[in-house]
Amino acid sequence: MRVAASLLAGTVALGLVGCSPTPAASPTAAPTPTFTSAPTMAPSPPPTVPPTAAATAAAGAPACFTADLKASHGLVEGAAGSRLTTVVLVAQVACSIDAYPAFGLRDARGAVLVGATAGGPGRIDLDPDSSYQSDVRLGNWCAPEPAFPVTLQLEIAGQEVAVTGSSFPEAGDMPPCNGGGGPVLEAGAWAVSG
Repeated sequence: MRVAASLLAGTVALGLVGCSPTPAASPTAAPTPTFTSAPTMAPSPPPTVPPTAAATAAAGAPACFTADLKASHGLVEGAAGSRLTTVVLVAQVACSIDAYPAFGLRDARGAVLVGATAGGPGRIDLDPDSSYQSDVRLGNWCAPEPAFPVTLQLEIAGQEVAVTGSSFPEAGDMPPCNGGGGPVLEAGAWAVSG
């Protein structure tokens, strides 16, 4: 009976050991995710766009009419196979024209000798209290002598303003022919007369 009691005590002891609760591990807190907020940014100003030529022209003076303009030229000089003069322009009202003039030539009968072509981009506002000038050069005349006097014509929006003054060039003083390609008539940008 002693053996049975000791077996019983051993079994009970094992049962107690097997059934006894094991000490629970201390609970670990699940890591809480950390959220970072996006940095706040001050609203940026809208990008600046440079004004276009059309916007600039719209903000300036209205276009000139030919009736608003008077043009004349000074002395005609010869240099290095060219004939040179300076055209002076005045406006009766504040208005705008192309920055580079388009000049043409007509003979005494009104026939076009050289068509007008613009020399560059841009516009200029004219002030009626100022005068403006452009240096003009004619070169490479290979055609026969025209009917004199020859007049310069300033073209504004498809219309012409006659440039007053003596014949440009003078009778019998057309520039020499320097090769093919026809005559060259060119002008510098308008600038305020000094």
